[in-house]
Amino acid sequence: MRFAPSKPALYSLTAIAAAALLLLFLILLPNSNNASAQQAATATPTSTSALTFQSIDVGGAHACGLLTDGAAVCWGHNGYGQSTPPSGTFTSISVGWGHTCGLRANGAAVCWGFNYYGESTPPSGTFTSIDASAYYTCGLRANGAVVCWGDNSNGESTPPSGTFTSISLSSEVACGLKQDGKAVCWGNNEYGHATTPSETLTSISVDYTHACGLKQDGKAVCWGYNGQGQATPPSDETFVFIDSDSAQSCGLRANGTGVCWGVGHGEPQPPAGLNFTSISMGGVTCGLRTNGAVKCWGTDVYGYGLLTPPTSVSSAATPTPTHTPTPTDTPTPTGTNTPTVTGTPPTATPTLTPTVARDDSGAPIPTPTLTPTT
Repeated sequence: MRFAPSKPALYSLTAIAAAALLLLFLILLPNSNNASAQQAATATPTSTSALTFQSIDVGGAHACGLLTDGAAVCWGHNGYGQSTPPSGTFTSISVGWGHTCGLRANGAAVCWGFNYYGESTPPSGTFTSIDASAYYTCGLRANGAVVCWGDNSNGESTPPSGTFTSISLSSEVACGLKQDGKAVCWGNNEYGHATTPSETLTSISVDYTHACGLKQDGKAVCWGYNGQGQATPPSDETFVFIDSDSAQSCGLRANGTGVCWGVGHGEPQPPAGLNFTSISMGGVTCGLRTNGAVKCWGTDVYGYGLLTPPTSVSSAATPTPTHTPTPTDTPTPTGTNTPTVTGTPPTATPTLTPTVARDDSGAPIPTPTLTPTT
């Protein structure tokens, strides 16, 4: 369900590979120079859907939701078919970077979209929940076991054994809650967010550089990179729901109003005076209203219409993107797992080196290599 931002300027070998693949993904996106699309990418309006949803999930460039009848509708980028769900009904849905997955009523997993690493090829069997991320996906079996498929460059698709009650995925780190409420994370611990706190949690949400959870008293606790304040929740608030993005986290109070901390996409806080049952963060932030309407806010940095939820099933999928996206800056840590960087960090300058790598159709594709500069 999580956004896959550009990698920081301090690269490990696995970080270079992940950044190269993301750069390649962005290069392959279709491009046009529609003037109105450019305007949509820089404006910060809010939008409300006319359909009635029971759940939503927002990724970096597309979003999906389930209607009250279980039908899936998606909007945003559709270059890999990730915004064209199959027919039929679902009980849950999760959005990755270029793919989407859902669970049928019988617990079977169905995925569609980008499948370079097999992230859209779920194993057989049934699941009680599913979460899609950048290039891998994980599901929770009825017995509490976690099963993952897709990219495993950082061990993110190799979950530990044991019984879990919930899971949450980011681009390179996955986390889950054990039956006793203790958090366990696995994958790339570059930012320290795979090193979990000792508190007992009731929910957890992990993203690219940090993670947050709710304690039994409703207080939020966050860990990992904190360069934009995303890991410093308000100490005087209690929440019933929490979600994290790369540089921001948001929580919902018991009355349905939201509060966020860190740096968001254009608008730091949810629209005033509105109540939500859930919030999902990605390329923009969207909230599910108590009446089933979807309200989105922020800056659509990729210009794929994320701020405009569909008003009918026929208008759901966006056939083509509007322009070539420019990734947002990702904070660059200093030190190891406890970075203290503030401000705007340097970014890497990519250099493309052609190889004989091939895409899903067998056509040659370039594999970029990154040379960090400051």
